[in-house]
Amino acid sequence: MWDRHLSNLASWLFITSLLCMANVHANVHVNVNVSPRLEPTAASQVTNTDSSAQQQATHVEISLHINKLYQVETKNESFKIDAYLVMRWHKPDNTIEPGVFENIQVQQARQFGLWLPVIEFINVLGRREIANQRVTISSDNWVEYNERFTTTFTTDMDFRQFPFDQQTFSVLMEPFTYDERQLVISKAQVFPKVLGNALDGQWSQLSAPQASVSRQSYSHLSNNGEPDVNFSRLTIAVDVARKSDFYIWQFILPLTLIIIASWAVFWIAGFGERLGTSFTLMLTVVAYNFYTGNLLPHLPYTTLIERLVIFSYVSIFAAILLIVINRVRHPENSANTRLIKTCRYLFPIGFILMMALLIWWNQNL
Repeated sequence: MWDRHLSNLASWLFITSLLCMANVHANVHVNVNVSPRLEPTAASQVTNTDSSAQQQATHVEISLHINKLYQVETKNESFKIDAYLVMRWHKPDNTIEPGVFENIQVQQARQFGLWLPVIEFINVLGRREIANQRVTISSDNWVEYNERFTTTFTTDMDFRQFPFDQQTFSVLMEPFTYDERQLVISKAQVFPKVLGNALDGQWSQLSAPQASVSRQSYSHLSNNGEPDVNFSRLTIAVDVARKSDFYIWQFILPLTLIIIASWAVFWIAGFGERLGTSFTLMLTVVAYNFYTGNLLPHLPYTTLIERLVIFSYVSIFAAILLIVINRVRHPENSANTRLIKTCRYLFPIGFILMMALLIWWNQNL
């Protein structure tokens, strides 16, 4: 009899433990299923905000405040900018109450429905480093986004007149997602108008930086038979000129003196001394050519300095060739022949004419 009571008690305890485990398992499922329901709510707020912004194009005012334009790499055709990017627009709803949000608070505000236009730099190299960012929402629903960033840009450069070249440093910006039906850059500005010490020391500013808004069409984003998709594009342009003093004193003047020194062979008596002097000067010009090769990228055209180097090659080679011809024609007395006397005047005149041609050519490129 006691055995039967103990058996019933054991069965009751086993059934009770099973029921408790079932309740715990049910509670676990409830907790797992309930917590994700908070995320769709926040996500739906963002989606609704985006859809409301897409009903009518949002007009965004953009300004760029340049702190420093530096590290201009001629060989890579790139430059770095440290600047403030400021965007301002009017939001149609009261999703987020007026206030100021900084750094991580900006990301938190976006999770609760704050809409920000995602602007992409088209000609950027690598990633844009954002030091700080701030969003200010006023009581009349105007939103201002401000960030400080540093990044490297690439721009097409023309080196035909190097080292007297002028370049345009450009920054291209477009909305990443929204085309003109959803987002329009309505106003653009760039500051300061005079860069001064903010500009790399190797360059001088030619005019005030310009900001212009244009339309960029993309056919690959349109469906079959539909017109191209248009995006607002903001272009910031800074016109600069290279400071050529360094290249004049360190390269052009020494190379000019080498060319002039090569004429001394027409006053040297010995044939061996003439050839030795000419070949030494030729090797010096070769060294200068290696120097310029490290300054510029591989180009499909010649620069002013390269044309001057080529002229140096031709001038020294012509002197060597005439010295050899003179030796062959006058093996006994080649020191002061008529050919040598003519070269003493011909080479300086040819140098003046060639320099005038190079200057004219450089100005008309």
